[in-house]
Amino acid sequence: MLLIAIPATAQTFRPPDPANRPWTTAKMNIGPIYFAPTFELSGVGVDNNVFNDEQDPKDDITGTLGMRSLIGIHFGEPFVLQITQNNTYHYYRRYRSERSIDSGLNFTLEFRTKFFRPWARWNRVKTSQRLGFEIDERAERKTPTFDFGADINAAFRLGVSVAARRNRLRFKDTEAYKGQNLSETLDQVNDAYQGLIRYQVTELSELIAGADYTRDRFPKSPDRNNDSRYFYGGLRIKTGATFTGTATVGYRQQDHVKAGVPDFKGVTADVDMSVTPSEAFKLDVQGGRDMGYSYIEAYPFIVEQGAGATLTNRFAEHFDVVLSARGRWLKYDETMTGAKLPYTERTVVLGLGSGYFVGGGTGTRLGLLYERWQRVSPADGRSFHDNRISSNYRFSF
Repeated sequence: MLLIAIPATAQTFRPPDPANRPWTTAKMNIGPIYFAPTFELSGVGVDNNVFNDEQDPKDDITGTLGMRSLIGIHFGEPFVLQITQNNTYHYYRRYRSERSIDSGLNFTLEFRTKFFRPWARWNRVKTSQRLGFEIDERAERKTPTFDFGADINAAFRLGVSVAARRNRLRFKDTEAYKGQNLSETLDQVNDAYQGLIRYQVTELSELIAGADYTRDRFPKSPDRNNDSRYFYGGLRIKTGATFTGTATVGYRQQDHVKAGVPDFKGVTADVDMSVTPSEAFKLDVQGGRDMGYSYIEAYPFIVEQGAGATLTNRFAEHFDVVLSARGRWLKYDETMTGAKLPYTERTVVLGLGSGYFVGGGTGTRLGLLYERWQRVSPADGRSFHDNRISSNYRFSF
C-alpha cells in the first residue's frame, strides 16, 4: 500500500541531483535525446483489511498497473531537460469505490556549470492513495508544485544555494473522513524560501547550514494560518558515492497568525540516506521529526516522528531478498483553544520479500512481498492490524 505524506513544511528542499546522469542508463539514446519507459504490475495479491477496520475487516483482491515514461534531452553536461509522466491504475475486485486512476507529470530544467547551476521544476500529481498514516480514506486530491533555485560555487570549497517553492494541496470537495470534510481542514497553499551555505568535503559530499522561511495558508480554515522559521545543518551526498542522500537536524519556530492559537517549537530531523557498499547490497534509511497537520480541526498541529529501513541483498545473479521495517508516531496535544487533549498513535509495518530477475541485470523483476501492519491508538475505531501478500512485476525497456 502506498502512503503519500501531507506536504510538510518541515522538509528541507531537495534540489535536482547534479551528479545524476539518466542518459547513461536510458534504454534508448538518439543523439542528445534519451528515453526510458518502465511498466510495473505491483501489489497483486490479497489485502485482508481494505478499510483498516479492526472490528469488521474486509478482504479483497487488489493490484496496481503502472507506466512511467522518462524522456529528456541533454547537450553534454551543462543543459539537461527532463519530462517524467506516471500513470497508475489501482484495482480492487469487490470494492469498486477504492479503484482509482492516478497520474503525475514532472518537468525539470537544469543548467550545469562549474560555478553556477540554476534549476527549475514543476510537478503535478493527481492521486487517491492514502495520505500519510492518519487518514484511512483513499481521498482524491491534487498537489501542483513549482520550485526553482540556484547553486553558486565560490572559492575555498564554499558555496551558496537559494531556492523558493510554492505547493498546493486541494482535495475533491466531497471527500470526507470520519465525518470531517478533508477539503475544509487540509486544503492549503505553502510558500517556502531557502538560503544555505555549503562546504564541499569531497567531490560528492558537502556540509550544509541553512534557514527556511515558510508561509502556510488554509483558505477554508484560516485559524490554522501560520509562518515558521526553520534553522538546520547537516550532510548532503550526491549520486555516485557509497553513501548517498541527505541528513539534517534543526529547530523550528512556528507562529500562528491568529493570537492565542498554540505554536510548535522544537527540534526537527529529516533523514533520507542510502548505503551501497557493493552491487549486491543496499540499505535505505529514512527518518524524521517535525510538525504536521491533522484532519481533526481541533488540533492546530501534530508532531510526526518515525523511522524506517529497507535492506536489499542480491545474493545471486537472478535473486534478491528484501527486509523492511517502518514505524510512525503521531502525537496529539494542544487544541486550538490551548486546552490539552493528548494521545499518541503508533503504526508499525514489517515486510519480507524476494525477487527474480529475468535474464539477470537490473531490468525485468518478478517479486513477492509479505507485510504485517499494526496501528495502536487510544482513539475509538483507530487501531487495526493487517496481513498483506502481494506480487510485483517490473519491466524496463
